[in-house]
Amino acid sequence: MGRANMRTLLTGGTGFVGKQLIKRLDHVWITTRNRQNAHEQFGNDVEEIIQWDPSRQPLDLPSGLGMDSVVNLMGESIAEGRWTKEKKQRIRDSRVEGTRKLVDALIDSEQLPKVFVSASAIGFYGDSGEAIADESHPPGDGYLTDVCIEWEAEALRLQDHNVRVVCLRIGIVLGDGGGAMEKMVPLFRLGLGGRLGNGKQWMAWIHVDDLVSMIVWAIENDSVSGPVNATAPNPVRNREFTKVLAKAVGRPAFMPVPKFGARMLAGEFGDSLFFSQRVIPAAALANGFQFQFSDLQQAIEDIVSK
Repeated sequence: MGRANMRTLLTGGTGFVGKQLIKRLDHVWITTRNRQNAHEQFGNDVEEIIQWDPSRQPLDLPSGLGMDSVVNLMGESIAEGRWTKEKKQRIRDSRVEGTRKLVDALIDSEQLPKVFVSASAIGFYGDSGEAIADESHPPGDGYLTDVCIEWEAEALRLQDHNVRVVCLRIGIVLGDGGGAMEKMVPLFRLGLGGRLGNGKQWMAWIHVDDLVSMIVWAIENDSVSGPVNATAPNPVRNREFTKVLAKAVGRPAFMPVPKFGARMLAGEFGDSLFFSQRVIPAAALANGFQFQFSDLQQAIEDIVSK
């Protein structure tokens, strides 16, 4: 289900979402810190592998690359390790400075794509409580919001060069073999799962298959630009999410996680787990995107069955 003769440059191709996206695109060039590992991983699934460490060097694009689209998924994991001062700097730099160098390279090489699809995150909205957040909702407060604002601003510079830019504000990605489920399912199978605090906070989620389809859809649809919430149409409260996941794995989930406990385990990242984010994909729905997994139970059962 790719797009014939579409040439795509992909950053973050070795990540959870990137690996799934490569299967859906026809002609893909990827950037990576470790060319040998990427070659062993992808073989003939990609046309070319470009060695690039964004933290150390600018991106030197081969002449005559002629990409139709660029998909930017690079970024240090926010969920791996405690949020020390150094970790937070790496999270920001991998997104903001990495995107800046990528955009600079495209402009300097005069090899501008027709469309630039760049990851962002629902962290843009901060803790929005009970409010329903579509793409017109104002930004929130705090570290994650600040990172998202800077991140999107770097991508949007390409609009001045007649490139269509789409910033996907991605929710909690659910899928087999990575994302949030990779950590949660083993805990729930052991009977160690539980709601976060009182479980009233809203969670905006998306099945990885729908996220990959949305990226392809954003590349192909000229009417799509600006911020697009990459979340399923039906956000749920954390207590409902917990109940559905526990039922899917056939174990009880009776161990609520207090906020201080999450903070002890994960540092400042633990606080963000308690954010309420009732985010809806208004732009995607208005532009005709069709979700395969709009119901949480359907999505989780699909993942757990794998």
